[in-house]
Amino acid sequence: MNNTKKPFRLSLGMMITCLMLVLAGCSTNAAGESNTSAANATALPTENDSKTLTIAYTWNPAGVDPHGDDSWDVMRSGAGETLIKLNEQLQPVAWLAKEWKQEDANTWTLKLERNVTFHDGKKMDAESVKASLLRSTQNSHLAKDLLLVKDIEVVAPDELKIITTQPNSAIISSLADPSTIILDVDSMKKAGSYPAMTGAFKIKQFTKDVSLVVERYDGYWGQAAKLKEVTMKFVTDGNTRLMALQAGEVEVATDIPIDSIELVEKDSKLEVLSAPSVRTHMVLFNMNSALFKEKANREVVDQAIPREAIIESVMRGYGTKAKSPFPEILPFGKVAEQAAGGTTEQLLSADGWQKNAAGMWEKEGKPFEATLLTFPHRPELSVMAEIIQNQLLNEGITVKIRKVENIDAELAKSDWDLAMYSMLTAHTGDPQYFLNIFYQSASESNISHYVSKPLETVINKLNESSDTAARNALAIEAQGIINEDLPQSFIVHPDNVFGVKKGVKGFIPHPIEYYYVTADVDIT
Repeated sequence: MNNTKKPFRLSLGMMITCLMLVLAGCSTNAAGESNTSAANATALPTENDSKTLTIAYTWNPAGVDPHGDDSWDVMRSGAGETLIKLNEQLQPVAWLAKEWKQEDANTWTLKLERNVTFHDGKKMDAESVKASLLRSTQNSHLAKDLLLVKDIEVVAPDELKIITTQPNSAIISSLADPSTIILDVDSMKKAGSYPAMTGAFKIKQFTKDVSLVVERYDGYWGQAAKLKEVTMKFVTDGNTRLMALQAGEVEVATDIPIDSIELVEKDSKLEVLSAPSVRTHMVLFNMNSALFKEKANREVVDQAIPREAIIESVMRGYGTKAKSPFPEILPFGKVAEQAAGGTTEQLLSADGWQKNAAGMWEKEGKPFEATLLTFPHRPELSVMAEIIQNQLLNEGITVKIRKVENIDAELAKSDWDLAMYSMLTAHTGDPQYFLNIFYQSASESNISHYVSKPLETVINKLNESSDTAARNALAIEAQGIINEDLPQSFIVHPDNVFGVKKGVKGFIPHPIEYYYVTADVDIT
């Protein structure tokens, strides 16, 4: 990974090749991919003992339990580690598990790194990993849904067997999800103590609504952290994060506002780091809405979205056009663009709409008026909403924008027609999880209320398939159905963008938004 977009994109061919190998083998030894091998552990740094780093961090976690809703925040702090890690090519590689093997459709065995200790000094072994994984599946619906664990057996002190309730070819990639961070379960039973994990940093202090401070763990099994301490300040407003960076109060600012990138670029003390992401900004259609249960109306909105102009003006080039839920950096993201079903005039006239004297579309005396939800945490979405509103007004359609604080809570109500939304659609480098939660009719996360039995049949085949080529083909087939039915309009795959003080080393933007603080991060 690098600090400019072009070099990364030149490596996409390699990325795709690597991804084709992700699920191909039943037996994997990722030696050489992991950069945190016990054999490579080094002595603690001496020159950098006093170096610290402060990050203005986008989110405001409620706590530091890695098996709850704040698992991503814990992972980003450098305190938590998982059995598997995703490299910059989104390929699963060894981390706390040094190798793995598929025994049959439902059974996997994993060998663990030795000489790993938790932050409380206890040794990590198969028994403690089993206890941690069971806790994660009990406490986190995400871990439960990703792993589909039926049973976990300890085979040897450094080896365990995971048995799933059904074939789960994505389980190795899923073991990279932060909800499966490995911890000493006993450490969670002590009142007032922080979770004892295995990362290069351990939690020193968490202050709700203020900050999370981590310090170097001297017993770390891998390369010792180059920094003594890192502070993640919780700053939810993007402009405030930027001002803190400009003022020298922090050395890194996450998710800086896209429209402020030029300010960072012009500052000789700062630089912009970015990387393609596996996130997708989209418009949701409420399939229960009287307006948008009609496909023609969804097509009209979809065609009115000026994707290229949005990437140029709103994203300042930091993103790529979305043709489906998954970006083209993934082997299952290369899908054909959906052909237009007709002009707005053709589509609406065929559906019984007529233009009134004011040039606005109406049907049976009712104007074409829709409500579009947006929310403040990703400011670019609200700008996109206004652009779409203006485009549709030019077509004779009225859109009323309603800004809400909690988009997920509002989507659970049904009084909306359209909504701006953003999702990490392949956060484990695999399509299975997103397709299951977003499109299965029984899923609570099917927020568009979209029901398609043909799509569910394809997804179920994907769930049962372990052949990489077949899985990619099924994922592409699923996206063909989605693009034909249009329960969502996909707009852009945004880049991850950070503002960083020059002199910060080893802070590497990653397509997967897990790994912010690592042992390699340093400052000069």
